[in-house]
Amino acid sequence: MRPLAGQVARAVGLMGLLALGAGCLFLGDRPAPLRIGTVKDSPPLAFREGRHWKGVEIELAHAMAERLGRHPVFVALPSTELLPALLNGRVDVVMAGLAITEERRVQIDFASPYLVVGQGVLVRRGDLPRVQTAIKIRSSPGRAAVVEDSPGDRLITRYFPLASRYPFSTPDDAIDALLNNRVDMVVGDGPALHWKARQRPEALALAPALFAREEIAWGFRRGSVRLRESANKALGNWQQDGTLEGILRRWMPVTP
Repeated sequence: MRPLAGQVARAVGLMGLLALGAGCLFLGDRPAPLRIGTVKDSPPLAFREGRHWKGVEIELAHAMAERLGRHPVFVALPSTELLPALLNGRVDVVMAGLAITEERRVQIDFASPYLVVGQGVLVRRGDLPRVQTAIKIRSSPGRAAVVEDSPGDRLITRYFPLASRYPFSTPDDAIDALLNNRVDMVVGDGPALHWKARQRPEALALAPALFAREEIAWGFRRGSVRLRESANKALGNWQQDGTLEGILRRWMPVTP
């Protein structure tokens, strides 16, 4: 009996290794949860309202987990900790509005990009006719609010050479200054500014032009080939049947 027990134990161990190699760890007869690294304060891509997760990435994550037959578990992390958590195995995938950069390509693999975003300009609704084109915005000598040391701040001199820079600590502080006529525009992350405009549609509007465009995609550890291929196949199907466009339209004015 003991030799047979040893053979069974070895067989179970081998099955576990095969499951790991396939990119899906099984607990007993059930697949392990899909651990999704994300952020909790980046609407409309990913955020929490009370106990509920919401946003573009959250809807896509639920759809992906359902497709794989795995339960989604969201692991909220500061943006600076997302890649370390992926690399050390704490999460299986990063779905957090992650921009594809050459620096990140060195560390991780990306699925196919599903969205293009950029830096946007938020203005008072009454001023929207003055900023309907990129040329009009770039030639504006107005007072431009930025969050200090943000991507918008780093690009202000490149894209808005005639504007005066007004740094703030938080996006809400910058928007408050806009609403109170202390600045003429807020330059920052396009999706986030669109979300703010949706909260105050009678007072705020997002200019149509985007600057410093970036492709957004999901991040995977090197070696998670099957999981990444499953993600790409799902994205391809969702693009064909309209699922992806439907999710994006619910949250933002940008389509794939």
